[in-house]
Amino acid sequence: MTSRLRPDSYARQTLERYTGSSLEDFGAYILLCNFRRYVDAFSQQSGAAVQSANWHVVHDTKRSISLINFGVGSPSAGIVMHCLSYLDRVECVLMLGMCGGIDDSLEVGDLLIPTASVRDEGTSRHYLPQDVPAQPSFWINRVSEEVIARAQGRLPKSGIMITTDFRMWEFDREFIDYLLDHRILAVDMEIATLFAVGYALNVPVGAIMLISDLPLRKGGIKDKQHAAEIFEKYTGLHLDLGVQTLAEIARRNHISKKQRSKCQW
Repeated sequence: MTSRLRPDSYARQTLERYTGSSLEDFGAYILLCNFRRYVDAFSQQSGAAVQSANWHVVHDTKRSISLINFGVGSPSAGIVMHCLSYLDRVECVLMLGMCGGIDDSLEVGDLLIPTASVRDEGTSRHYLPQDVPAQPSFWINRVSEEVIARAQGRLPKSGIMITTDFRMWEFDREFIDYLLDHRILAVDMEIATLFAVGYALNVPVGAIMLISDLPLRKGGIKDKQHAAEIFEKYTGLHLDLGVQTLAEIARRNHISKKQRSKCQW
């Protein structure tokens, strides 16, 4: 029997159920993350409460920013992007993620703006043919780079990542050889899905990634102690740069809308 529930209604209800929020709570600018630490930090920064269900979310109504911790992995990334695509007010989505650095030029704590990500996961194929690359909205990339350069006095790294659902790839020689042969900069589990679904459903999306470990170097795999140190040292900076990027995008959007309004006269 065919369900009478429409896709748009189902997606909106899913977003409400997974976040414990109403649709009216969501801002025009969305931050995504994988970690509760970011949620708590954003709650403290904004003074807004954490709302919890399957996911954790904080809505900063003053700045029209909602931060969502959607968990880990490609399926969750696909769900959150699909649901957000049915919110008419969403202007853009920015992922604050962590990734394993592969390229020799990278160090823990470096910021990376991905220009594309290889689709080695199982979700994005439901939205795009496999030969379509997973790329972000380049205007979000440009603003992210400008904000980071202004804050840190230097441009972040940029290049191609790979998104995989192979969680223990660090111990697989064939996979490692693929990374090296294709000059992959870093590895994560969500970015290609976010980019592909965003492109398919017309949701502008970008990412500011933090290099959290260097798995191919001796002692470089992130363990429990190292993960705690990364959160302590970099969460505040990473979050601040994400908020600054969305604020700059909002400022430019406001100017653009004012200019279009004048042209109508």
